[in-house]
Amino acid sequence: MRKYLKLNNNDNQLSLGNICRIIKNNSVSKIFAGQTDIFCALFNIDTISDSTVNNYCIGYRSIGPDYKNIYQTFEKNGYKGFENIALNIINILEGNIKNLENEEEIKKYLTQSPQVSKLCLDLYNLAKNDISVPRTLTSEINKLIVQKNYYEVLEKILTYAILVKPQPIYIDDNRYELVENILNDTNISVKELEKMLKLQMQDGINYTYSIKKLSREGNPYASFELGEMEYKGAMTGRPRYIESYKYLKVAEEKNHPRATWLIAKMFLEGKLTSDKEESIEEGFKYLKKAENLGSTAAINTLGTCYLTAQNPNHQTDEDKALTYFHKAASHNYVYAFNNLGKYYEQKGDRKTAFNYYLKSAELEESWACNKVGEYYRLGLYPEKNLSKAFNYYNISLDVPLELLNPWAPFNLAKYFYLEGNLELGLEPNENKAIEYFKLSAQKGIPNAYEELIYIYLKKPETNISLIKDCLTKLSKTSYYDKIKDKLTEKLSKTKIIIVEKSILN
Repeated sequence: MRKYLKLNNNDNQLSLGNICRIIKNNSVSKIFAGQTDIFCALFNIDTISDSTVNNYCIGYRSIGPDYKNIYQTFEKNGYKGFENIALNIINILEGNIKNLENEEEIKKYLTQSPQVSKLCLDLYNLAKNDISVPRTLTSEINKLIVQKNYYEVLEKILTYAILVKPQPIYIDDNRYELVENILNDTNISVKELEKMLKLQMQDGINYTYSIKKLSREGNPYASFELGEMEYKGAMTGRPRYIESYKYLKVAEEKNHPRATWLIAKMFLEGKLTSDKEESIEEGFKYLKKAENLGSTAAINTLGTCYLTAQNPNHQTDEDKALTYFHKAASHNYVYAFNNLGKYYEQKGDRKTAFNYYLKSAELEESWACNKVGEYYRLGLYPEKNLSKAFNYYNISLDVPLELLNPWAPFNLAKYFYLEGNLELGLEPNENKAIEYFKLSAQKGIPNAYEELIYIYLKKPETNISLIKDCLTKLSKTSYYDKIKDKLTEKLSKTKIIIVEKSILN
């Protein structure tokens, strides 16, 4: 017997329901953009019952074979016939009936429609934030958006969502990928997981109250989530490590591997006690337990502890460190690849370092992608290749904001967009450079504020407030002291020095 859970409430999930929601949000007339209307438009059908659409879109059923067959036919015929879908989408978005004769006319119209442009960008962001969508696909979609090839954007996103993307469905007898991932390396009760998932997907609940209640009942999944939220500061806006520990301890006592690892991490970071000996002793105890429970993160952290002497012996043991890193890497743990890359880079072995960074980058880890980009841009190993550097920097960006390496947007802005790149045929794009410098600054790179100031100084009379804002934020960083004289010299040639004298001196 199958049991279904409503999983489509996650706004970051590339699902049919979310696609319908985004199309509706971008439509000029909401009256002609009902869920049933959009469903019919996407599959180029005349009518369907509201209840059927509701079942498909909110996630109680997977997309049926009749509808999948429509897109399979498109694929087999080189997307011949997809123009009808594209035309339907235009008409839904604009609330008008367009009479476009052929595929080329539709493609041309798509490039000019602001509704379509916004829709494609929103769908791209939806795909980008869905961790189950391959980064190679989102990277390809990003390039198509830059080219304003919205026809292919719609082809790729809709085809992937309907034919490839696992549907939001939980099958009791055949645990779906979502469940398998959560249960990885643990034998904790599936029934407890099901309680947690049901809670997450219920509409109209006080989630915080309900998840705390579930935790008090001893549910390890609820307890881990609360502990992780407290660790990240998601509950109150600041981390509360003692509260985090209390929740994680409930999960750890039921042998939750990641909860056990996170407790170890907090001890090793000195978050739970100021006593260094106790931090190492307790941290190591929990690390070893997490390792025995199958936590790959713990295995990798043990490697770091032996490399940095943060272990009960207080001695560096490179052989043990490498053993643990290799063990974690055998599970394709990206941070283990990164650690191996750093190790060999420090030893001066750029070739080996690069190969480990590349393994992590192929799994689209942001830090590693930026690192590979640096190797190619500077020609550290192998030879200099700006095209590959540009590509890896862009892949580095294609992750949720919390996982972004902030140097990637900085490097794109400074070395490719600010002055353009003749080798790649890139024209200077100051607006793009500003966008990426701002993103980098937002993520904590003070160098980005410096670059923004230099851009704004081109028209100081109109950018005084922007320069002032950057200076204020820059002056609060240690980097500011290193460049203070350089900035003073540049600003002294403008009227800004008078306005900002108090900041500069």
